[in-house]
Amino acid sequence: MRALVAKQYGPPHLLALEDLPIPDPGPGRLQVRVRAAALNPADLLMMDGTVRDLVPLDFPYIPGTDFSGTVTALGKDVETFEVGEEVFGFGAPPSFAAGVGIPAITSGAMAEYAVFAAGDFLARRPDGLSAETAAALPSTGMTGLAVIEEGQFQPGEKVLVIGAGGGIGSVVVPLLADRVDVIATASYEDEQYVRDLGAGEVIDYLEADTVDECLRRVPGGVDVIINLALKGDPLIEAARAIKPGGRLLSTTPGTPAPSAFGRDDLAVSVVMGTLKLTKNTLPAIATHALRGTLPDPVTRRYRLSEAALAYQDFAHTHSRGKVVVTMSDEPAP
Repeated sequence: MRALVAKQYGPPHLLALEDLPIPDPGPGRLQVRVRAAALNPADLLMMDGTVRDLVPLDFPYIPGTDFSGTVTALGKDVETFEVGEEVFGFGAPPSFAAGVGIPAITSGAMAEYAVFAAGDFLARRPDGLSAETAAALPSTGMTGLAVIEEGQFQPGEKVLVIGAGGGIGSVVVPLLADRVDVIATASYEDEQYVRDLGAGEVIDYLEADTVDECLRRVPGGVDVIINLALKGDPLIEAARAIKPGGRLLSTTPGTPAPSAFGRDDLAVSVVMGTLKLTKNTLPAIATHALRGTLPDPVTRRYRLSEAALAYQDFAHTHSRGKVVVTMSDEPAP
């Protein structure tokens, strides 16, 4: 099989396609003929060694966690899926799964075949949901739904979404838009995109100071900030835009501890969708997508022969929504 491979820690230009044996499913796992796989920022952090203390990799390493495909073989004791079924879901490198404590393991989705642990992190792909769209939904959908659940948003609240143009924003903004007033940060080129997602107002963070502009529009501060982009000191600064007694929900690695904000009135939550997942999460995401509640998040497409280029572009150029790689030279059905 063809697979995208990293042989050492480093930037994405070191990635290369190689021919590898098709992985066999062990007990409790299933083999999948991958149709499409999505890129995530965490892929870059793992491959360049930024998080090697938390997620050490074994080389050669195949990246990719989010996928859709066809079940081609079952390991011992797998009874929830059948050969020939169309599935989609999430699988993490063994070191990540062990460190976080989640039963989701993969051999790497950026390949023609991959092995995944059977369980709640996989679901059947319903008719009408394309393979590309399904591959783009798991990580962002799990995190987006977890943010909505954690936030306990009330009608009429004013919510600032920082980093609304990314993959998680493509889930969070439309799910929030019918219940709260969404103010999104985005560049000028992404303004219409986030408005189409449901943002009522947009702050161009490249042209204006986000905090000052937010406080100008909402004197006294917003009820909630959903942070999908900032970390460290910039996030502490952004919290000035939250009113007394407000809430901060953050999905980024490097979110400071609550004490770092110096505010006893501020409720700070770090949201990890993988820790909030239930057996209903992925089917619910698919239902939102089929109903049109979630618009198709795929904005850039590559073939497997271009997968290394996809990661280079992802690392070095601005990207909105989700980037997907299809495993054949034809678009994934």
